[in-house]
Amino acid sequence: MLTYLAVKNIAVIEQVSLEFSAGLNVITGETGAGKSVLVGALKYLTGDRLGKVSPREADKKFSAEGIFTDVKHLDSEYIEIYSIDDELILFRETDDNGKNKAFANGRAVPVNRLKDLSESLIDIHGQHENQFLFNPSKHLSFIDFFVNNSIKDEYLTAYKAYKDKYTELENIQKNIEETSKLKDVYQFQFNEIDSLNIDIEKDSQIEDKIKLLTSMEKVKEVITTSMDSIQDGEISVIDLLEKSIKSLSSISKISENASKAEEYLNTALENIKESVGYISNLLPEDEEFSTDELNALIDRKYKLIDVIKKYGGDLESVIAYKNKLSLDLEDMLSGDDISNKLKEEIEILRKAAQEKADILNKERKSQSEIISKKTENILKELELPSSKLEIRFTHNDKLDYNGGVTAEFFISTNAGFQPAPLATIASGGEISRVMLALKEVFADFDNIGTMLFDEIDTGISGKAAYSVAKKLKNLSKTKQIIVITHLPVVAAMGDSHFHISKQTKEGISTTDILKLESDAKVNIIATMIAGEVNEASIAQAKDLIERHS
Repeated sequence: MLTYLAVKNIAVIEQVSLEFSAGLNVITGETGAGKSVLVGALKYLTGDRLGKVSPREADKKFSAEGIFTDVKHLDSEYIEIYSIDDELILFRETDDNGKNKAFANGRAVPVNRLKDLSESLIDIHGQHENQFLFNPSKHLSFIDFFVNNSIKDEYLTAYKAYKDKYTELENIQKNIEETSKLKDVYQFQFNEIDSLNIDIEKDSQIEDKIKLLTSMEKVKEVITTSMDSIQDGEISVIDLLEKSIKSLSSISKISENASKAEEYLNTALENIKESVGYISNLLPEDEEFSTDELNALIDRKYKLIDVIKKYGGDLESVIAYKNKLSLDLEDMLSGDDISNKLKEEIEILRKAAQEKADILNKERKSQSEIISKKTENILKELELPSSKLEIRFTHNDKLDYNGGVTAEFFISTNAGFQPAPLATIASGGEISRVMLALKEVFADFDNIGTMLFDEIDTGISGKAAYSVAKKLKNLSKTKQIIVITHLPVVAAMGDSHFHISKQTKEGISTTDILKLESDAKVNIIATMIAGEVNEASIAQAKDLIERHS
């Protein structure tokens, strides 16, 4: 609970401090005395902006400090970081340049951390503030306070299994969409390599074979040229020699020189004919030469060079790349099969989660009827006997963390009117009582130890005022309640009573806050009743205090 609050240099407050007690703490004071400033300072301390309230002296720092006790329910991380035993001291100050400093148990913290820390310590509610009870997005969580945790845990487990599998499918489909763009490229590359039917052992010898075949081509050319010249051509050496020998033979008997020339020419003819055999044997009998084969080998050579440049430094690298392409293409082709399988699994998990959601939402519906009944009964006690609270559920198209539903509280406080959203309640007095009723219904389910109500009793009187006071008193038995009030009946029930007054010192308004003892309390309540202190008002004040103390 909040045991101490000190405020310095904020608006009409020069410097004040209050020591709150357990139970019902009442703050009273005339309009403009500084009650709203005090609330604003407390919000400032717990992480909000100071808002329209300005520093008292612009060239000086303004600050607020609060001490909270019995705070062991805070997050274990905070307890360790800020060395929290059973007490937490929050402090915040702002200099004349607007620079903020904040501390938790003497340790510097970011200002937003003050809000995180205080969310579990104090709930500040003003009549026209957009409190979480009036926020439809929070309504389902209030209903879940009443639902057995195991029911929701079972749903969340089933939903997580479904959601995880669904996310897996989304990732696969996204991957398929991205990689399908590469599919044609991969297929082209694979086909380009595969069409070559690379045989590393044979293809590594292709250059040697090309050299051999290239040499054979040259040999063939030499043979053809030589044979054409010697014997196969239209005019051959053998023909010419034979013709010449025949001519010389006709005169060889009458000419020794002709005979000698004939002899030499016959020897040459025999040698030439002998050379024909050697020339014919220049091409081995077991080697077949084909120009087409040579051209094919040269073409293959350059194709292999091309794929090596594209896909690796050697043929082994090209084969490895081809194998990788095969696996990638297989994954791409199997993506649809995997997706279809996942879709089947997802549908099974979705149905299982939906069954758990149906159980959870049925329980929510049941508990919502209990919540409605409790709230309506409390509102009857608060003099709103015709009130009707409906909790309406809306089913969404898809399952989500909340079981595929949203909920919103609808209320009617007057007979003959259809329930409308909580936020549409127009009457200040009705807002106060509805809020108080809901606070009482859900009070047992939060760890917040302190609740501050800022003039929630505005617009009510008579029996309704008494009912509100009684509810506040009852609520203060389990939580520390701080209430700023104009109602004598509420003030009379206070365990501690603080009165705010405004004085003028040297032409400047200044707020004073006093904790009232018995006589002073009687006088203030008497003034609240009659506007002045007289015998009748004092008697009424004493009677109120005695009846509700």
